[in-house]
Amino acid sequence: MCGRYVLASTLKDIADYFAGLPAHEGLWTWEPNWNLAPTVVAPVLALNGRGERAIVPMRWGLHPHWKKEMPEGRPLFNARIETAHEKASFRTPWIRRRALIPAHGWYEWEGVETTKTPFYIHPKESGLTALAGLWDQYYVDEGITLLSFTILTTSAIGPIKHLHHRMPVRLPQSQWQNWLDPNIKATRVIEHMLGSDDLDFHEVSRAVNSGRAQGHNLIIPAVD
Repeated sequence: MCGRYVLASTLKDIADYFAGLPAHEGLWTWEPNWNLAPTVVAPVLALNGRGERAIVPMRWGLHPHWKKEMPEGRPLFNARIETAHEKASFRTPWIRRRALIPAHGWYEWEGVETTKTPFYIHPKESGLTALAGLWDQYYVDEGITLLSFTILTTSAIGPIKHLHHRMPVRLPQSQWQNWLDPNIKATRVIEHMLGSDDLDFHEVSRAVNSGRAQGHNLIIPAVD
């Protein structure tokens, strides 16, 4: 599962790194965020109508285009890579609307006690990484569209599987364009997803348990 992640870059840095242009430039802003939670609006990379990479603000928690009501209840913030292609909520996005979610890392909680221990998981070489996701558009009213996304997960491997049995699907730069391109089958791209050899993790403060907590201090190793 991936229920919290970190994106501590500016919009310009994200655009430069992923070679994409911010959509609706000047109409929305983005500030570095060390504790993104479902329902937050975040920058997502997708192809625009001209087939170009665009950085688009989307709500975390996919809301299927065929729904008759506005989002309510628990948002679809994750989708299993093994079954997304067959689930009603994800079938169309799996084929037509694939996305990359910029991130520096994510949080996971270990333990069976009521108060679990939070860990920050991130690439050993600090920097942005690309999480594979799906997006959809829901027509709220005339001229109003809700764009939303979900993060794909796979079985955790390596040392991090002791924290949680699932982890986000990450893609290497060589597969970014292929993942976004609806003319290329998703199954071909997923064969190249990254493992966990390049990942590191450490315990962090339980302050991150609060969805309102912010700041670089959230990813600093906890002090015993």
